[in-house]
Amino acid sequence: MGVQYQLRPAVWTALYHKACAAMDVILHLGSHRTGTTTFQSYLANNEAMLKRLGIVSWRPKRLRKGMMSGLLGRPDQITAHGFKRAQRSCGLIRMETDRMAKLGVEHLIVSEENMIGAMRNNLRHERLYPGLATRMERFRGAFADTCTRIVLAVRSYDEYWASGLGYAVAAGQSVPSNGQLDRLVTQPRRWRHLVTELSDAFPAAHIMVWPFEALAGQPEKQLRLMTGTNAPLPLKGARAWHNKGQSDADLHALVAERGEEAAMTRFTGDDSRWMPFDAAQRMALRAQYVSDIRWLKNGADGCASFIQSPDATKLTEEDQWLADAAKEQRAGPTRGHIHDGEESPPRQVG
Repeated sequence: MGVQYQLRPAVWTALYHKACAAMDVILHLGSHRTGTTTFQSYLANNEAMLKRLGIVSWRPKRLRKGMMSGLLGRPDQITAHGFKRAQRSCGLIRMETDRMAKLGVEHLIVSEENMIGAMRNNLRHERLYPGLATRMERFRGAFADTCTRIVLAVRSYDEYWASGLGYAVAAGQSVPSNGQLDRLVTQPRRWRHLVTELSDAFPAAHIMVWPFEALAGQPEKQLRLMTGTNAPLPLKGARAWHNKGQSDADLHALVAERGEEAAMTRFTGDDSRWMPFDAAQRMALRAQYVSDIRWLKNGADGCASFIQSPDATKLTEEDQWLADAAKEQRAGPTRGHIHDGEESPPRQVG
């Protein structure tokens, strides 16, 4: 499977106890723009059949409206009332988790990318999930005693930021300036920082990381990897991609309709996925991603295991692989809707 296991003793101990535990609690944290909506829709479409296999999922529609409503706000805006709401949310989550275990659930998947922050905050602060450590510390009260596995998908930075910027523009934000694009290229946070901070917050959890480029649009394979199940999985809606990136033509038309003449040079008007970064910026961003992939392949300092290829096809040179993967992903974008704000309405799935 191309998985590297170089884990700390605490993680091996947790895995041993997990084998004897009644229920496996898996935190699926995204990240944004890595097929989370597609995966959540797949879980919703196959909810009844998955329950028969012992797999239950909590998704944004339920979590943002109810159990996590006191935990998803920005840490720098927490008031005394907000602190009480967070405590209440932690209590509700612990109660419901215990109830799932008593019902005989084998795998509980908590899929909510906003646990690590919102895409709009990344763009506002021009940082990759700022304040993640503080956020995850708040969730320890809910999951520290039950979480056995954390799942994170990573994506090449040029495509990741371009996808987020595209949805921001579609939602009414200004087209990014040269300065903002440069700052996103030089911002200091990397995927490796997220992995390390997640490991620090949940030292007993097994952290699993895979590249979006290898598993995009394959939710049933993602589910098999995160649960370890060998049971036949349903395929209803498995190839129905949701929330794919914005096309250059769509954004070109939208910006023209808004009368933003000065920004029109940012678009070509063709059907390819929009890419605001120039060739030099893309090269720099890809080099950063290649460095992260090599770090993950080399064991991630014992913090995580890395899924190189779910089909046991060993990846060769990272640069060529990323180039081929990006070329494939940039073909045929479709429209979608952005759902990544802490206070945004819950995502409708199913």
